[in-house]
Amino acid sequence: MHAISGVVPINKSKLIKLMIGIIITIACLTAAVWGIDPQQIKESFQRANFWTLPVLLLLLFVFFWFKALRWRMLLEPIKDLSVSQVTPAMMIGFMGNNILPAHLGEFLRVYVLSRQFQIPKTTILSTVVLERLFDIVAILCFLGVGISFAPNLPDHYRSLSLLMAIVILVMISLVATYLIWTERVIGLFRKIFSYLSFLPSKLTHLVLEMMQSGAHGMASMKSKRLCFGIIWTSFAQWAINGLSILVALWSFDIQVTPLAAFVVLGVTAFGVTVPSTPGFFGVIQLCFWISLQAFGVSKADAFAASIYYQLSQYIPVTLIGLYFSNREGLKLNEAEREAEKELEELEGPDVEET
Repeated sequence: MHAISGVVPINKSKLIKLMIGIIITIACLTAAVWGIDPQQIKESFQRANFWTLPVLLLLLFVFFWFKALRWRMLLEPIKDLSVSQVTPAMMIGFMGNNILPAHLGEFLRVYVLSRQFQIPKTTILSTVVLERLFDIVAILCFLGVGISFAPNLPDHYRSLSLLMAIVILVMISLVATYLIWTERVIGLFRKIFSYLSFLPSKLTHLVLEMMQSGAHGMASMKSKRLCFGIIWTSFAQWAINGLSILVALWSFDIQVTPLAAFVVLGVTAFGVTVPSTPGFFGVIQLCFWISLQAFGVSKADAFAASIYYQLSQYIPVTLIGLYFSNREGLKLNEAEREAEKELEELEGPDVEET
């Protein structure tokens, strides 16, 4: 078994991103605990029911099984893999999000799967992008339901649910346009780039190449069977995640309905997209409080439940990802270097090259 070790030198750009992440994390954590008496948090943990942990772990397993099943379906037109074949790369990627900065885990799983099965990286990346689009649609739907039907929420919350519905329709329309008229859309972008001569040719070529590869990565959407499977697994996995949040809340005797869990799910899912330190500590705690205050939950209980929920997810995912990393002979320094390389290719050339 290969050891995961090594230290990656930090350049100026990485240091700036790291500092921004640390600042945001500290700010979120400070806001989440501001005004709470430490004794209140202690009392919340003392009366908590931790016998729910096996339930949370079971739900976590089901969540990632659905996620692996969906990724398998997204990849099927490219390469017919099994759930067990895509799981290692997927878990390594989520482990990467927990311990590496800048959400590098997404690029890490692209690298691992490409190395394992010799699939073009841009094609795999397009399936990850499509996966994220379905995640956003499913999460927005759950969040919209939670906001629309939860009692005693302010009117501006209702306006937010209408805005989310519009965003969902726009996203679906854009993806449908790209899938149906792929060559025309690529041709339109090629024409637009011809007028933007100040853009680096390497960047425009990369974008067009990714769009072309993306069409192959999205080929699953042209199959009714796969399209239906991808849609239902997207909603199933986030329903499971919402149920995990509900179980974590009930563990601390926070008596709320699934509607509150849907709101927490939506706010948290989008909250973790902001730059922060790996693992999203502080951000998740603030998201729980922002979501639950409208349901009359005390700040101390919301904070305690968020810690329980987060650790029940973070520790197993990280350990499983590290296990698969060792099994695949992937060292941490190699993983971060390859993930950064993928990100740099997407961001285009440096300023000196322009």
